[in-house]
This record gives sequence, structure tokens and C-alpha cells, in this order.
Amino acid sequence: MEKFKTKLLGQENIEELFNKIIDENDIPHIFLTGMYGSGKTTLCNEFINYYYKKTNIKEKSKWIMNLSSEKDRGIHCVRQNVAEFVHHSSAKEGIYRWIIVDDADSLPIISQQALRRPMETHAHTTRFFFCSRYPSDLIAPILSRCLHIEIESLSPVDFISINLEKYNANFRISNSGLTFLFTLSQSSSQLESMIKILSYYYKDKSEITIEDINYLFGSPSYNSSIQILDSIMKKNEKMLLHLFFKLWSTGISYEDFLYELNTYIKQLGILEPHYNQVLYYTIMKGWIQFAQGKTHSFDILRLLIDANTIK
Repeated sequence: MEKFKTKLLGQENIEELFNKIIDENDIPHIFLTGMYGSGKTTLCNEFINYYYKKTNIKEKSKWIMNLSSEKDRGIHCVRQNVAEFVHHSSAKEGIYRWIIVDDADSLPIISQQALRRPMETHAHTTRFFFCSRYPSDLIAPILSRCLHIEIESLSPVDFISINLEKYNANFRISNSGLTFLFTLSQSSSQLESMIKILSYYYKDKSEITIEDINYLFGSPSYNSSIQILDSIMKKNEKMLLHLFFKLWSTGISYEDFLYELNTYIKQLGILEPHYNQVLYYTIMKGWIQFAQGKTHSFDILRLLIDANTIK
């Protein structure tokens, strides 16, 4: 049978560790930590699926209990549900049932304390798999009973390089294009999808620029948004009026306008503190006005004119 392998990138050390504990049949309770979107839940599910595939268990649902954050995880529910689950004997000797505790940071301390006894008294039949952001999310008695594994974070540049190779892309991405990709993507999976699309669409290009990326994923008002931010810093009221009417003709909503300014401000790089303060103050004021219901197109114009008066 093939060795365990995750679809997550750059996790060779974890793959080696999981293969070792399965091959040696020395399965501990596991506590997996990593930042938001790092793939903790994915890795947990992959490991348990591989474990049951290796042990020839087909009806996995009877062997797995999920204590997810969507469920009631108060002390009484946890104590009752876990007690019922662990009292079932294993269908095959030496094969463990799994209790998955995702988002362990939101599991109340009193509920964590209720897990100590089942972890000890039913260690011959049951294993726990915890997932959370930080080691401190579990109380010490639980943490001490687990093998703690930290998901290794890839740098964004390395992540892109691996995916460019994965999708056989023959181009490089300009530095400004890389910054733009990081600005647009909200997660590693979304960034991978964007690279995949770029590799299919621009097969014959040697370099991908901001314009190429914006054509596929950006907004029609990208250039106008960048020019507005620049004009606010330069206090160019004439250009601001021109850009306003240009935006007005696109029919952009007040909310979308604010969102794009907030997104594309990152494209300007590191600014002097004064300019940084002016831009973020303007965007913050815009969101306050939006919350107050001031969402007419001319509220955009009023916001831009006010921004031009900030000293």
C-alpha cells in the first residue's frame, strides 16, 4: 500500500511522521496546530482516512465522532456523547476509534477537563485528534497526553513557485504582479486556483504582469482606484473630480468602492506615515458613512472632497 501523502504543500516532515507511527502501530492522541487556513482539518481527515484504509475499515462513520464547533460542546453534551461513544468496543482488536475535536480553542475548559478520564480509561480503544491554532488552546493535562504537531508554513513566494511548477507554467510573475496576487487572494487555496488559471490562460507568455492578473481576476475600476489613492495623497482635487465621474459611469456601488480602495491600498507599498494616516482615515470615514446609510453616489464625491482637505 502507498505511503501516506497529503495534498498540502511543504509538509514532508509531517508525512514522514504519520507514516512512521502508522507503520509501527504506535498511534498517539494527536494535537495539530497551525494558522487559519493552513490545512489542519484537511490533514486530520486525510490521516484518519488513510488509517482506516490501511486497516481495511470501510464503514468509517461508525468509528469516528466529530466534536465540531457547530455542535453543542457544553459539559453535559460532551460528557454524555463521549461516554456513549467510547463504551462501544472496537469491531477489530487493535484498531482505534477516533474522536475529532476541531477548533479546540472554542471548546470550553470545563468540557476539556471532562475529556481527561476518557482519554485515560479508554486509551486501548479510542484516540483523540485535536485541531487548533495555538498550543495554549488546550489545557495542560490534555496537551501532555498528545503528540503535538505544528503545520509548517510556506512563504507565499515559495508557495507560488511550487504551484507554478505543479501546473507546468513557463512564465515568471513580476514583483508587482506577485504583490497584486497576494492582495487579491484570501486564502492559500484561492491563490493556488488563481495560479492554475494563469498557467492555462497564459501558456505562451514569458512574464505575467499586474495587467495580465487584473484582466482575469481584478476589477474594471482597478486603475481608477489606484489613481484615486494617488490623487488623495497629492491633493489633486481636479483629478479626483475627473475620476469620480469616471467611476460614476461604471455604476459601482458605494460599498464596492470602499472595498476596492481598502484592497488596492496594499498595492501602494510602504507609505510615509502621514500618507498612510490620510488614506486609512478616509476609508474608515467612508465605512462609518456607509453604516449611517449614506450610500448615494454623491456621498462618494463628498468623501473624496473631504479627503482632499485633510492636513
